[in-house]
Amino acid sequence: MNNTLLKLSISYIFNFKKDKAFSVSTILSSIALILGISILITVMSVMNGFREELISSLSGINGDVTIYNTNDKEIQKIKLKYPEIKIVKNIQERVITTNESGIEGLLMKSISNKDIYSIPKINDNLFEIKSTENEWVYIGVELARTLDVQVGDKIQVSIPGSSMTILGPVLNSNDLYIKGIFNSGIYDYDKYFIYSNIDQFYSDKKELIYDLYNAKKINLDDLSSFYYETWEQQNQSLAQALTTEKNVMFIILFFIILISSFTIISNQIFFIKEKFKDIVLLKSLGVSQFHICLLFFINSFLISFFSIIIGTSLGLLLSINIDVIENILSFLLNYDLWNNEVRYLSTMPYSIQINDIIFIISISLISSLLASYIPILRIFKIKPNLVLR
Repeated sequence: MNNTLLKLSISYIFNFKKDKAFSVSTILSSIALILGISILITVMSVMNGFREELISSLSGINGDVTIYNTNDKEIQKIKLKYPEIKIVKNIQERVITTNESGIEGLLMKSISNKDIYSIPKINDNLFEIKSTENEWVYIGVELARTLDVQVGDKIQVSIPGSSMTILGPVLNSNDLYIKGIFNSGIYDYDKYFIYSNIDQFYSDKKELIYDLYNAKKINLDDLSSFYYETWEQQNQSLAQALTTEKNVMFIILFFIILISSFTIISNQIFFIKEKFKDIVLLKSLGVSQFHICLLFFINSFLISFFSIIIGTSLGLLLSINIDVIENILSFLLNYDLWNNEVRYLSTMPYSIQINDIIFIISISLISSLLASYIPILRIFKIKPNLVLR
């Protein structure tokens, strides 16, 4: 085909100054696609960030693997084979803490003083003071806020049924010095977990538990002689719920993109109808049906391509600034959109995964082009000789 004729054809068909209605239709279909893509990318990034941060936080507090019913001698065999692993020996028991501000039911882990620094999520965000006190306790920032205490204060910790009298079990109470306050980023842990001195609370009747940190690469076959649980096993229902929630959300938002893409169908039908006489004229001038269809297809491709680029950029921008956006919306609506008591984490996380972005772009582009292909087929049915009569 003559290049001059092709240029004239493109200029003639895509003269937007005469087609304000088409321009409005194009803008609306582009906006629908842009919003669909940006919302999907933002939601998926937040879902990914929430899952990754929650897994990182929980394994950073409880360990990658927890071993029960064993002893120091057996545990040392693991340490010799995997020297990079940090092992925290502890005992766990339910306690009650009281002070002038109130009473709270808690889970207390008793560990050695040096092992507090082996727990990643505690050590990374820990405020403490040096002290020679043996009756110490580390508490979370949310518990400190609830009890209105700070480092250096004392709280009373009571273990139900730890002492027996002729009248039955009684509370064994201890006044513990707050040596440090940690901020794990998980509301429940910061509110209901405390760490105390194992030398003060250990007895032969209590079961020793060993938490293994930095143990993601450990061969679980080496633990076959132990009774153990991995992070996934301890939080199986939570992990499954997060995966299911992400998949369901993706399906819902995918259909939003699909519907947005198919607005291009109505856009193309309207455009072809408006350009009906132009198409007939081009055919009568000898322009092939293939080249005419290609012109419309290129038009749809360009609209879809730039809409996807803008939508992807907007989605990435929203994801990166999601915490700021949440704070602004919460302030404007006077409502806490991210309640850390419900969502475990204190801040709204995000994680942009390149595979998700590529998949969203590919699906959006393919669905948009398929949607534009359907009305373009109508061009083949136009017979210039019948119309010109």
